[in-house]
Amino acid sequence: MAVVDALDHISINDLLCRFFLAFDERNWASMADCLAPEVFIDYSTSGREQPGTMTNSEFVQRRQSVTDTLTKHHSFSNLLLSCEAAVVRGRCNYLILRFDRDFSGAGEDFYHSCGAYEFMFGKVDGSWRITSIVQNALRSWGNRHLHGAAHAAAGPSGEA
Repeated sequence: MAVVDALDHISINDLLCRFFLAFDERNWASMADCLAPEVFIDYSTSGREQPGTMTNSEFVQRRQSVTDTLTKHHSFSNLLLSCEAAVVRGRCNYLILRFDRDFSGAGEDFYHSCGAYEFMFGKVDGSWRITSIVQNALRSWGNRHLHGAAHAAAGPSGEA
């Protein structure tokens, strides 16, 4: 494993910032711009999507179709990158805070998750893009029923 060039490290860090912010702002066009034309996804540790490859538009469409009234705040830390041939492998911790802006039921008005992501990045038309996302869920807490993707899953955690 080779060390990642400093400018590439900055570019990939910026890419992840834009990717996670796209979830929070529901900016689907920006989210698609962060992804390669095809992306491998594995959210199986959260009891949701099994591993598989899909187009970037399918990934975005799945995130759009999650029906919830949650205000989300994604953050990541401890980004580690390494070069492997023409790709870069990355790992970071995540914390997703979710609050129901229209909460009117019983119980808690939040559903939070934490864990780690493993990413692969590749160049597409000269720019870094996400080619693979593997979520390693550690823990979720709060009112699971608030989270749209959680309704279909029986697993211990939630959505990215």
